[in-house]
Amino acid sequence: MAKKSSGMGTASLSEEKVRGLPGCGERPTRLDVVVGASAVFVLVLGSVALLGWSIGVGVLTRLYASGSAMQPLTAVCAMLAGLAVAGSVRWTGHCIPDRPLAALVLALAAQTLAQHWTGADFGTDHLLFAASVAAQGGSYVHPGRMAEPTAAAFALIAVALLLIRSADRASGLILSACATSVLLLVTVALLSHLYAIAPLSGVLGFTQVSIPTALALGGLSVGVLAARPGGGWVSLLVGRSVGASAARWLLPVVILIPVGVAALALRGSRLGLYPGDFRMVFTTAVTVILLAALALWGTRQLDTLVAERRSAEAVRENEATLRAFFHTEGLLASIIERRGSDMRYLTANAALEELFGGDDLAGKNISDVDPASADPGLLERLRAMEAGGPPSNVERSIETATGTRWFAVTISPIAGSPPEAPRFAMAAVDITDRKRGEAHQRLLLDELNHRVKNTLAVVQSLAQQSFRGDQATPAARRAFEARLAAVASAHNLLVRQDWTSASLRVLAAEVAGPGCGADRARIDLDGPDILLPPPTAVSLALAFHELCTNAVKYGSLSNDEGRVTLRWTVAPGDPKRLCITWSEHGGPPVTLPEARGFGSRLIERALSMELGGPVQMRFLPHGLICTIKAPLG
Repeated sequence: MAKKSSGMGTASLSEEKVRGLPGCGERPTRLDVVVGASAVFVLVLGSVALLGWSIGVGVLTRLYASGSAMQPLTAVCAMLAGLAVAGSVRWTGHCIPDRPLAALVLALAAQTLAQHWTGADFGTDHLLFAASVAAQGGSYVHPGRMAEPTAAAFALIAVALLLIRSADRASGLILSACATSVLLLVTVALLSHLYAIAPLSGVLGFTQVSIPTALALGGLSVGVLAARPGGGWVSLLVGRSVGASAARWLLPVVILIPVGVAALALRGSRLGLYPGDFRMVFTTAVTVILLAALALWGTRQLDTLVAERRSAEAVRENEATLRAFFHTEGLLASIIERRGSDMRYLTANAALEELFGGDDLAGKNISDVDPASADPGLLERLRAMEAGGPPSNVERSIETATGTRWFAVTISPIAGSPPEAPRFAMAAVDITDRKRGEAHQRLLLDELNHRVKNTLAVVQSLAQQSFRGDQATPAARRAFEARLAAVASAHNLLVRQDWTSASLRVLAAEVAGPGCGADRARIDLDGPDILLPPPTAVSLALAFHELCTNAVKYGSLSNDEGRVTLRWTVAPGDPKRLCITWSEHGGPPVTLPEARGFGSRLIERALSMELGGPVQMRFLPHGLICTIKAPLG
């Protein structure tokens, strides 16, 4: 399977920035690019202004013939603040000391405000290019000194830069408020210049800010807000939500439409196209119409964004579902492609690769990986499915290092695949345990069929011996039923062990007990726990029953003092031999019977033939001793 990374990559507008604070040595994101561009823009403006002062070219300091100039100390503050903004970006090299630079900008702005408010002159206004500053045109009360609103704006920018690395929410809100206030001041100043409104004075003297200074302050505000977007309203513009996407589309248009309409209205009024007092009506009407059109356009864009986002989310959900299914534990999954008579893997999951040695299967022919699967039958199934046939299901075995493994394989065509190279999804589930269970079940059924036949033969023999002639007496029926109960006990024991084996100790306790009735407590069992095969267990069950019945009628259990010892041992050898001894003692004197009954014949003849070993019954005066020997294999 082709190994593919699961990383998300660089997502939308600095989703990482929203989550964390900027640091050194990290890969820049899109908002980092915005911050860096803002810093470079401000540095260029400051450098151009200082160059204009140094060579005496006034247009470089004003950027507009009739506008006020960026003073030298203002240019220095702009460059220092621009460097501080650049220091907040995640560069790949060393970090710029942004906080010391911000503190220096704050000190320069504070001393300027102190001079304005106290009327003192600290002499800082003439530190740079004193001659050029004194020769500049226009009426400046304090040549070379930055205006009050400019100094206040730089102070706010410096405060924001000092807070830019603070992680708490309050710092983020203060930073956003400072940068937004500067943006408001810059907007008023630039519009004043655009509409050629005479500069105001006093506290509301916003238009005292020159065009290059306003542009520099605007760039600094944008850079600061982009460097820390998570603490204020800028967080609404970043991220991957539909609202953020719509806001990024609509915000520039909402800003530019009123500005453009007002400029057109002012221009038409100055050209005499309509009276001055009609300008407000014209401006309002055109703005309403354009904003209404924008609202309708925005609604359509929002619907489009929502549809695209839902479609993308559905694709991601489908991919996640397919990925989870593809890597389900125990599932062998792959995508194969047919080209002519060749079939090859496009991708395969780890389970399938592990089955064939752990190699990457992507691009390999099926015949090279698993020659047994590349048969003409598989190719015919694929072609039938291409013609509209149903998915194919097949069971097949694979020889592995651990033995034969069976799999249930399902092959389904993939809709939309190229006609010249149709593709199919192949999924396989290991059914080795099920196959073994089926084989075991068949074996049990065959064994059961064999055992039933044998049992019926035993029952038939028992019936013939119990009801010889017409002697169907009540005693004969009881004897027959007791023998059947012994066989049934052996069968029940074998059923509990899935008809594989039976415990000799359990067999002796369950079979000898019922045959001996109330005297079963006088039977002593002694020997290890041995597992017997089914035929041996049934034969021994009948033998124990007959021995117990004989002991109750004639032997040691026929009085109140006799006992029976049932002992068995295993002798070493190949094969090992089982030796069982039934010994009676404490009963009435025993004499050799004149004729052998059914029980004796069953024990000595039938049991000996079944077990393949000798069976001996000795009628000693103190009690019967029955010895049974059989190989264990």
